[in-house]
Amino acid sequence: MDMKKNQHFNPGEIWESIELPDNLDLLIKNSVEEGYKRMQDKKKRTEKWRGKRMAAAVGIVVLGCAAAIPVKAFVTSLVQERMQRIPAEEIKEVESVMDSQEVNADSYSREYTQTEKERYGNLYRAYLQGTFPQGELRQEQTQKKERADSLYYARDTSTFYLPERELTDEELLQIIEFETKRDYVLSERTEPADITAEEKQAREQIAESGGITEEKAIVLGSEWLHNLYGVSEKGMELNHYLNTDMGAEGKGVYNVNFSVRSTEYYYFYFEPQDGTLLGASSSLAADMDADAVSYAVLEGKMEKMCETAKAVLTGKLQKEAEYEKIVCAYRDENGYLGSFNRIAYYFIRKDGSAYKIAMNAAREAFLDYAYIEDYGAYIQEQNPQTAEKSKNPNSGQGKTVYVEMGK
Repeated sequence: MDMKKNQHFNPGEIWESIELPDNLDLLIKNSVEEGYKRMQDKKKRTEKWRGKRMAAAVGIVVLGCAAAIPVKAFVTSLVQERMQRIPAEEIKEVESVMDSQEVNADSYSREYTQTEKERYGNLYRAYLQGTFPQGELRQEQTQKKERADSLYYARDTSTFYLPERELTDEELLQIIEFETKRDYVLSERTEPADITAEEKQAREQIAESGGITEEKAIVLGSEWLHNLYGVSEKGMELNHYLNTDMGAEGKGVYNVNFSVRSTEYYYFYFEPQDGTLLGASSSLAADMDADAVSYAVLEGKMEKMCETAKAVLTGKLQKEAEYEKIVCAYRDENGYLGSFNRIAYYFIRKDGSAYKIAMNAAREAFLDYAYIEDYGAYIQEQNPQTAEKSKNPNSGQGKTVYVEMGK
C-alpha cells in the first residue's frame, strides 16, 4: 500500500509569502506535490519550549519563514471542558504513545477526497460549537489487514487507515476529536506556567506607554477578519500572544490568529502602541489543491487584479495613494504560476518603503497585506542573486519575476 505522509497544513505566521531563494526550487516542487496531502502533521515534541512551533515544510516554503505561535490554542469553553474531563490514565496513555513513536508526522492510507476535505472543515467548526462524536476512533497497535473496510489508527506508525468508501460525519468527528486530544495533551505538557522575562518587560512597557491591551488586539483582529476577508470568527480557533521577536524597541507585536484546522488560516499583526495593523495573511487549503494558473491566463488577469489590489489598499486598508510605482511579483514555474497561485503587488513610495498586497490569481482574491520599510533591501534579501525586474514575465522559468505596472 502506498502510504501518504501528511504534515499538518500550517501555512505559517508571517505574511512574506511569494519571494523564495533560488536554491529552494526543488524543495518548492516537492512541497507543492506533498502540500495538502500532508494535512495532519502532529510533531511529537517532548522538550519544553515557550510557544514556538516551526511550520511544516510546506509552510516554510510558501511563507519563507516561521514565527512563534502558542502551543495552547484557545478553543470554545465546550471543547475546553471536554478536554479537561479526560481521565489522567488516558492522558498518560496518549503521552506514552507519542513518546514511543519514531515518526514525526501522521500517515494516511489514502488521501482525503475533496468532499471529505470540505466536510472536515465544516465539521471542525461544528465540533468547536459542541457537535461531538458519539464514539471514539478505534486504535490498534499496528496495521490490521482484516480491518481494511473500517477506519482505525495504527499507533506504531502513527497511520490513519481510511476505508476506500467516503468517510461518514461520525468518522470525521472521531478523527477531529482524536487530534484535538493529542493537541491538548501536548499543550498541557509543554506550556510553561509563567511568561518569559522578555515578555513581562514588553508588557510592562506597553502598559506604561498607554498601549493597547491584548484583549483589544483580539477585538481588532476580529474586525479585520470580517473587513478584509468577509469571514466571521465563529467556529474558529483563536490564538493570541505578544511576539517579542518582532517589533521595535523590544515592545513586540501582537499576533492574533484565527483558524479552522487543516482548512483555513488567518493571521493579523498589530503594533501594540496604537493598534495599527502591520500585516495580515491568509492561507486556504483549497488554494493548495487548485491547478496552477498558466502565464497565458495570468497575463489577462494581471491588470484587473492590480486594480483590485489598489482598491483594497486605498479602500479597506485606507492607505493614501501616494506610491510612485507598482511592481508585480510572482513565481514562474515553467510557464505556470508557482507559490500556489500567489502574486504580489508592491506599491512603492518615494521614501523607499512599500505596501505589499498579495492576491490569489485563480480566485482573483485578496490574500495578504504587509508594510515594508525598505523595499530595495527587502527584495535583495529575498532574492540576492536574481532581484531584477523583467519586462518579459515568461523569461524567468523557475524564478521570481518582477514586472513594473506603472501607477
